[in-house]
Amino acid sequence: MKIYTKRGDLGETDLIGKRTLKSDVIIELVGQIDEACVRIAYCKHEINHQEVLDELSSINNHLFTISSALVDVNHRLNLSISDQSVASLEMKIDQIEASLVPLKNFITYDGTLAAIHISSLRSQIRSIERLLVKVEANKEMIQYVNRLSDYLFVLMRQINKEAGNKEKKLETIK
Repeated sequence: MKIYTKRGDLGETDLIGKRTLKSDVIIELVGQIDEACVRIAYCKHEINHQEVLDELSSINNHLFTISSALVDVNHRLNLSISDQSVASLEMKIDQIEASLVPLKNFITYDGTLAAIHISSLRSQIRSIERLLVKVEANKEMIQYVNRLSDYLFVLMRQINKEAGNKEKKLETIK
């Protein structure tokens, strides 16, 4: 199979069961998810903790599922995000938060390179969440991506804590 088909040369592309313009919001959303998956690869390159690597692989698969469900306009593939996937992220968030000092202020997103990559991924995930709301995606997709943003935030904090990096308070300029 050739990588190029020339079917997109006039600004259209295929969803499952339908042609659409490449400027369609669903295509923008799928592109944002692709970018997030690349950011996951960057994160995995910087992290040595197997449990976190496994979780990032799971997140990648969940994002691919969301992307596939979004392009399946006739719902032939019957893809979804389960309540259990959301609950699993909540459990991981609670576990990590239990080991962290409660926040009293906003903090900067710096620290180790791994933490910075996680923060960059989180920012991308928040863009995806906004687009999911815009296209009126199903509740479970929106919930999963919302929890994912929270998970990535506490993961960034945990990575910095384990590296001995102190959190820096964000301050407004007066």
